[in-house]
Amino acid sequence: MNEAIVKTPAAASDLAIKVKVDEKRFPALGDRSEQIVLRDVELGVERGSFVVLTGPSGCGKSTLLNIIAGLDKSYQGRVDFGPDTDKLSFMFQTPRLLPWRTVEENIRLVLDDGDAGGDDADRRVAAILERVGLSDAAKAYPERLSLGMQRRAALARAFVVEPDILLMDEPFVSLDDPSADSLRALLIEMWNRRPTTVVFVTHDRIEAVMLATRLVRLGGKPAAIVQDSSVEMTPEERLDREKVLAMRLQLFENA
Repeated sequence: MNEAIVKTPAAASDLAIKVKVDEKRFPALGDRSEQIVLRDVELGVERGSFVVLTGPSGCGKSTLLNIIAGLDKSYQGRVDFGPDTDKLSFMFQTPRLLPWRTVEENIRLVLDDGDAGGDDADRRVAAILERVGLSDAAKAYPERLSLGMQRRAALARAFVVEPDILLMDEPFVSLDDPSADSLRALLIEMWNRRPTTVVFVTHDRIEAVMLATRLVRLGGKPAAIVQDSSVEMTPEERLDREKVLAMRLQLFENA
């Protein structure tokens, strides 16, 4: 691996998330025997970084993300957050918009009680809808939107709370390439406007390179971290496919 991209440890005071999973098991079910999914996984996530978890399908990426989110508590280990962490957003593989609420109402739903009404909430919702290109769809119901537009609405909902930590589990999966590229570019633009700590799961290596400031690759059975690399690219380079492909070759040369 090129030494220029090897990740160096951060000081504990710079960490937004500190994860230590000694072991994560799935119990026996039917004909399937007990499975150890993760073992000896330690990860410190710096404030303001965009960490991409990658690796083959089924290796435990989403499981690790669910552990970080607190959605899976059945494991040995612990997750600690920095003292300044207050708000956490999670963007899932499916948009998870409530079908009986409009796009605008779905976004407003995640605001705190103190922000859910009044002019401030109206401004915040209107601003985030404009940023993701959905101002004209504010009053529409999710079934009226394409999957790409639904994903834009989910992205708006994730950012409107101005989260300290944003967790994203393959949020652009199953989209056609132009739609996925458009959403990745939008995510880069939104993250550069308001950097937050992001942990993003994908098995797509091009997507990983395009988005990550740090790439963490899981591998083996049970899975552990087999690569931890910085990704030094400008926002403009991340939108240049040739540069992304070149960086992919560099990062995954031994994978």
